[in-house]
Amino acid sequence: MKYSTIILAAGTSSRLGTPKQLLQFNGDSLLNNAIKAAKQANAAETVVVLGAAAEVLKDEIKDKDVTVLLNTQFTEGMASSIRCGVQYLEDKTDHILLMVCDQPHVNAAHLSALLKKHQATGAKITASFYADRKGVPALFDKTIFRELLALRGDTGAKHIIEKYADAAVVPFPQGVVDIDTEEAYRGLTD
Repeated sequence: MKYSTIILAAGTSSRLGTPKQLLQFNGDSLLNNAIKAAKQANAAETVVVLGAAAEVLKDEIKDKDVTVLLNTQFTEGMASSIRCGVQYLEDKTDHILLMVCDQPHVNAAHLSALLKKHQATGAKITASFYADRKGVPALFDKTIFRELLALRGDTGAKHIIEKYADAAVVPFPQGVVDIDTEEAYRGLTD
């Protein structure tokens, strides 16, 4: 079975006021840290979806062995980035691991745990579990791709994940940390 990763990095960072993908954490940008985690988890292909500040962010990417897609509809919201990535991968892979670049504590060990849980359970969705809910990073079986392609607006995959009561989960308490504001970033670096 083939696994591929989509890293969503097209947002405008409107609440932060500067591209959060470029914020530094653990010696590198959040974007490069997300790419490293995905690559270390041995995905068949790693896809980065860019939109706002795409040229600056593309230049930031150190690992040139990733596929960079430009989502020209990024102003619609997260759903357009998910569609962009899934459309590119749908005929190339059996499973998509969907992640965002503003969860700084996502690492290869957690992504690998999601893959192992999926292999052990065969669940159509294997999600991270934090703050009493299921969320991303999450692994989606090919049978779910059509639902991901049907997403619209500024909505992520959360509703699809919640719809599947039998989704497998991997505990990830640090998943609750995401960087949307200057205050959240200061809390991360303090």
